[in-house]
Amino acid sequence: MPTTLVNVTEILDRPKLSAFQKLVAGLCMAIMFVEGISAQSAGYVAPDLREAWHLTPSELGTFFSSVLFGLMLGGLFVAPLADRVGRRPILIGCVGLFGICSIASAFSTSIAMLDGFRFLTGLGLGGAMPNAIAMTAEYSPQARRSTMVAVIMTGFILGSVAVGLMSAELVPLWGWPSVFVAGGLLALLLLPVLMVALPESVRYLALHDSGRSAAVQLLMRLAPDVEVDANTRLIIEEHSASRVSVLTLFRDRRARTTALLWLIYFMSLLNLYLIASWLTTHVRAEGIDLGTAIIVGTMFQVGGAFGAVFGWMVDKSGPSRAIFIAYLIGAVAIACIGLAEANLVMLTLSVFAAGFGIIGGQTAANALAAISYPTQIRSSGVGWAVGIGRAGSIVGPGLAGILVEAGISTQDIFYLAIIPALCASAAGAALGLRRSTRIKERAAA
Repeated sequence: MPTTLVNVTEILDRPKLSAFQKLVAGLCMAIMFVEGISAQSAGYVAPDLREAWHLTPSELGTFFSSVLFGLMLGGLFVAPLADRVGRRPILIGCVGLFGICSIASAFSTSIAMLDGFRFLTGLGLGGAMPNAIAMTAEYSPQARRSTMVAVIMTGFILGSVAVGLMSAELVPLWGWPSVFVAGGLLALLLLPVLMVALPESVRYLALHDSGRSAAVQLLMRLAPDVEVDANTRLIIEEHSASRVSVLTLFRDRRARTTALLWLIYFMSLLNLYLIASWLTTHVRAEGIDLGTAIIVGTMFQVGGAFGAVFGWMVDKSGPSRAIFIAYLIGAVAIACIGLAEANLVMLTLSVFAAGFGIIGGQTAANALAAISYPTQIRSSGVGWAVGIGRAGSIVGPGLAGILVEAGISTQDIFYLAIIPALCASAAGAALGLRRSTRIKERAAA
């Protein structure tokens, strides 16, 4: 029987998304939604937890950093495992891990126990996000890959908004543990859906001989009009790699992009988690009641939802312009948060604009990470970028806690937060300089 040839890349790059591709993106968006709830809950429960357990600013800073430390290690060491064993098992395992540990956090009897469970929650969160991004990128047409990554990242933002609204209702009635229970239950409810409906990455399977039969089954769902059977030979415009290491991210002219991407992630997540962790506490320090303070903090995430436009901008005008503009807007908005003081209207608008710029810039950075690496190292590339960024997310809230305990006001903390936003913006501009240099080199050749 003659062997037929099927180009997997051509099927995935069709202009019109199939129902199956939309299903995968929807499931990844759902993962990002429950992740957003668990990742951003700390900032909303912090004021109530601080009062209930009489925590010092440094203890509060450690509480913020515990989940972020887990996120960093999850991105560095858990997420890259998917390049060896597949995206699906890592995603399912990580969602289960952070769901269980989130609920366990609610029943902690000491700050040390709470920090431990939050660390384990972070491990699951850190492993899930890079692989949700990788899975979405690998099922998306090349021309719309950045946009699709931006779309599923709105799930994280919506989860962050949802946990703010949930906290405003739950914390006054049942205290801080209720938020962790709600977030964990939602993750565990999603788990059976993922086990039934979430496929493995068809690109990943096509690059591994052992996954060929499974890839054929997925292609029949992706493109019913294409004849695929047991004798079909699959072609994909990439090659499998026998070894994957961090050094691979710096080969084949990727060194400059990787270094700038890591810098953007570090500065971006330093700012994002500093603001998310300390904003509600800062608003409370200005004399605004807890319920209103939580709503104001939620506007940071609402602004980030609108900032998803920067992911679309990556596809249309390139990552450099999107990242440069986003973080420049974020820097100006952060300065306005400090200037607003107790002016509720100005404070709310400034927080919204800060979310639009900082979270929007992070969305563009996620899209850049997804398109910067081939399939065989994509989870490692995104995972290491996220892991380096998590180092910044630990430094931001932790350093703020130390400075507050030393007598620095939260208002001055926000003035200092302008610096990393400008650094991320400058790194985005540097990406554009590299692209311009490559164009000139090609023209000269």
